[in-house]
Amino acid sequence: MPLKTKQHGQFIVLMAGDIDINPSSLIDRHIIVAAHYNDILMHIETTRFDLILLDLTVDHSADRSRHFRHPWQSDFIARIKDPLGINNTTPVIAIINPAENAQSEQQYTMEFDDSLIKPITEERLNEILDRWQTKTSALGYIQILLSKTKNNQGLTLTIFEKLFEELPSQIIDIKNALDNKQYDLAKEITHKLNGSVSFCGLLDIQQPASALESCLISNNYINTNQHFLTLQQCILNFMRHQKFILTSLGKDKRE
Repeated sequence: MPLKTKQHGQFIVLMAGDIDINPSSLIDRHIIVAAHYNDILMHIETTRFDLILLDLTVDHSADRSRHFRHPWQSDFIARIKDPLGINNTTPVIAIINPAENAQSEQQYTMEFDDSLIKPITEERLNEILDRWQTKTSALGYIQILLSKTKNNQGLTLTIFEKLFEELPSQIIDIKNALDNKQYDLAKEITHKLNGSVSFCGLLDIQQPASALESCLISNNYINTNQHFLTLQQCILNFMRHQKFILTSLGKDKRE
């Protein structure tokens, strides 16, 4: 079966198992819901997810000596974490029965990246999805730069520090230049910004930066505002990850 691709910037989630959630919670979310064993395996093997919510609860209320653990758990985890699988680095959240004891919760913590206790409310679901979407985006930026620097963490940290310092001032300078119809200056600053993010492999910022630069080169000033606003938003999104990225790369330890 062919692998499924996703559009750039999409955050795709698999909710696997017997998860009772109001469909209204799925609006504007790229969420795939699968309850049956074969369907879950098919999705795991054909779609690269950004997050997997795995319901492993089984009602063993008649036998308190047994854990609330789904009999498919070992198989699912093995398939997800398979080094050759497309989801081997995907974070997995365990859906936990509220009757879990402390020992079981500790075991879930060791096996999974996070946990969510039933019943799942719309507010709690959106909260955990937003948190992991932000975290996943930041980790994605880190991985891109580490690849560029051949896993040189110190150099990667230095590059991020430079980006976090320069990008906000550059976007302000571009705005001022455009407001004053100083298009040559705007083109010069945009070219520098575009070169930096292109070198770093930050495609989500590079694309609107290239579009803006192309408009300025071709004197297509009618569309410059639209591309500038898109670029500005992409940089704002990037800047939101500043604290997490710098901390993850050991800035606090270096200081």
